[in-house]
Amino acid sequence: MDRIDTPKPLPRLVYTAILNAICEGTLRPGERLAQEEIAERMDVSRLPVGQALQRLKAEGFVCNAGRRGVKVAPLDAAMVGELYEFRSGIDMVAAGKAATRSTPEQRARGKRILREGHSALDAGDVAMLIGADIDFHQLVYEMADNRVLMDAMAPRWNHIRRVMIAIIDDTGNQARIWEEHAAILDAILAGEPDRAERLARAHVEDAAGWLQDELTRSRRQRLTG
Repeated sequence: MDRIDTPKPLPRLVYTAILNAICEGTLRPGERLAQEEIAERMDVSRLPVGQALQRLKAEGFVCNAGRRGVKVAPLDAAMVGELYEFRSGIDMVAAGKAATRSTPEQRARGKRILREGHSALDAGDVAMLIGADIDFHQLVYEMADNRVLMDAMAPRWNHIRRVMIAIIDDTGNQARIWEEHAAILDAILAGEPDRAERLARAHVEDAAGWLQDELTRSRRQRLTG
């Protein structure tokens, strides 16, 4: 998190900075958040930090940590399942519509993002890989040209970012994810909505299943260890 050095409203800026740190994995699940420490790092008073943490708690990004304040909310297998059940439907429809509605400029951008993803894979650059992954999915939503789909995703997007990053952060998933992106884009470029829908839904469901298994396994290890 960077220092806040701007005349814009502090509460919103502090909230956005902490939220991005959580969603990007800089602040890890379970990490304790000390109000005084965050205020010092950002060079702001404790008040906007406290306001930001309260808002993040209400939105499910932060949770209680006993008497010691708050912490980044852990990812939960049940939450991932519910969130990705929603996302699978949205992504399926978006990919199908993208196959019939995308513009030449958007299709060219899709190819460019795919190249960026493969370059990030070759370089082992996880940050670049995450950025390209988010760009790819946002582009598919744009290609669908459906404002309702975009609006439905908007309030859940940051929770989805957290899950996406947790999945991409495992090197065993990275090549497979981009193979699936390539297949989805191929179906879109070929104008095949049924294939695009099927691939997009499988992509989301497979990713969610993997992370749910990992979270469940990790929880069992903590309980038995």
